[in-house]
Amino acid sequence: MFSGIKYIMVMSFLPALLGAQTVSKSDSLSLFYNIKEVESPRNTRRLDSLLTSVGGSSISIRIKGYADFLSNDRYNIILSQKRADAVKNYLLAKAASKINILSCQGFGEKYSKENNSMEGDVLFRRVDILVVRQIAVENNTVIPLEEEAVKEEPVDTKNDFEELTKGQTLAVEGLNFEPGRHIVTKSSAQVLQQLLATLKKNKSMKIEIQGHVCCTDGDQDGLDYDTNERKLSENRAKAIYNYLISKGISAKRLSYKGFGHTKPKFAPERNPEEEQANRRVEIFVLDK
Repeated sequence: MFSGIKYIMVMSFLPALLGAQTVSKSDSLSLFYNIKEVESPRNTRRLDSLLTSVGGSSISIRIKGYADFLSNDRYNIILSQKRADAVKNYLLAKAASKINILSCQGFGEKYSKENNSMEGDVLFRRVDILVVRQIAVENNTVIPLEEEAVKEEPVDTKNDFEELTKGQTLAVEGLNFEPGRHIVTKSSAQVLQQLLATLKKNKSMKIEIQGHVCCTDGDQDGLDYDTNERKLSENRAKAIYNYLISKGISAKRLSYKGFGHTKPKFAPERNPEEEQANRRVEIFVLDK
């Protein structure tokens, strides 16, 4: 059933024992809240999308609730626990047979640089969900202990950068990032190389790299876990910008911009496919 599957193997290794084995793959999802809010329709939709993406798989989850600096420590501990419990109860009510809650804890207030604001800090009014997926591997397969097993294949994309003309925009297929981060996945290398080759061939071509995110409140940008700033779309566009400069493309030919959630293709997102369509990088041709 699993014959022919190849895995990248890094760090420590462990021979699989008798029978089909599983390894863990972690993803994360953050839900954000208004002041004193415990539940909301927008977060319910995101949880529904999570369950849809899981399909028939069995998953384990860690839930961590937080609050901002508004009110006192005791209140914030209680509020953060209520938020975490609300997520747990909803997931179990919808899919108890395939959800295993490893932990569900409220951590109260998190430190914020904006602790003088009467509106609090939305970045810290949140629940983080760490999803551990179980991935089957065949008998006697060697798998990494500390590095997740990832099936790495060349990305088959339909990007045709050569055909772009001045004023046109292309949503780049196959360009993916680590969840909640501005780090490009290894599988996206081919796409970046295609874009780089096009720019080297077309010396007069100038582009703007445009980042977009999904699933945020209103028009705001996503939270970048690496910088702890709500600039995820901008930082992702900048990451592509920096890559191209590092490969010899003049900065005079490049610019970047993060649009946050201001230009979604689908609003609101109702399933994982619509979320992915909104979570994108586009290339806008300034000159050619």
